[in-house]
Amino acid sequence: MQAKNALVTGAAGFLGYHLCSRLLKEGYAVFGVDDICTGLNSNAEELKKKGVEFVKSDVSNDWDQWATSLPSSFDLVFHFASPASPPLYQKMQLKTLAVNSLGLYRALEFATSHKARLVFASTSEVYGSPQVSPQPESYWGNTNSFGARSCYDEAKRFGEALIYSYNQEKNTRHGLVRIFNTYGPNMNPNDGRVIINFLVQLKEGKPLTIHGDGKQTRSFCYVDDLIEGIYRYALKTDLAYPINLGNDKEFTILALAQEIQKLSPKKIEIEFTDRPVDDPPLRNPDLSLAKGILDWSPKVPLLEGLKKILETL
Repeated sequence: MQAKNALVTGAAGFLGYHLCSRLLKEGYAVFGVDDICTGLNSNAEELKKKGVEFVKSDVSNDWDQWATSLPSSFDLVFHFASPASPPLYQKMQLKTLAVNSLGLYRALEFATSHKARLVFASTSEVYGSPQVSPQPESYWGNTNSFGARSCYDEAKRFGEALIYSYNQEKNTRHGLVRIFNTYGPNMNPNDGRVIINFLVQLKEGKPLTIHGDGKQTRSFCYVDDLIEGIYRYALKTDLAYPINLGNDKEFTILALAQEIQKLSPKKIEIEFTDRPVDDPPLRNPDLSLAKGILDWSPKVPLLEGLKKILETL
């Protein structure tokens, strides 16, 4: 029986790590690629110990330096390489644009040449500052193409357009998922995203820092739930259009901070700071397609998931 092969770009990142781990459990030979610009060396080392063949490389550059040594047959390619938190992608704006355009195109060419199905990690950020809630996949979004977050938002929107056009012209069926806020173990503690920020502050006994008044909303999906959704999309369908994956239970950032306060045996204060430019006022996925087509919905309650990640810090 021929081995099942999967390639994951961004393998040392938070989602890449968990995706590689799931594929290994499903019997895949997994090949991971990452230049570790925002991922963790510890994630890469753990994956190597589990059996992942790991390549350190920037996937926006020519793949011939390393891809020619890979097997001639692949079943799946996951393009998950990209800075994903505002503090990091704003420090790497051109790199963020490149990996979601040049990097994605190279991944598409590789997948197609190996007759593999590619799945792209898109994002809820394609909806921008939405005027519709919850956000269905049919909503076109309300984004700023010339601003502090545009390098990420517009890179992902371009990536979606690239997949659409590539499928049309090449007669392929590559797919994409729109990922909403996700959390869990193996996150970069310096990532800058709200849950890991709060948990690190909690661990250090520092006040929880809220940007703005805390009335902005997010929905938080535990990583195991998210990976299950991605797996079902990639393996159980040949869909070539986006599906939202996340948790549809919406929290204000202030409510999130108050939940995290409950995890501390001592009193932890909350501090308010200036809100970043173009910070979206709300995030809440319409999961109708995921529930209907994938028979998927998130299971892990927020407080339970927070306890799981806090144990690893």
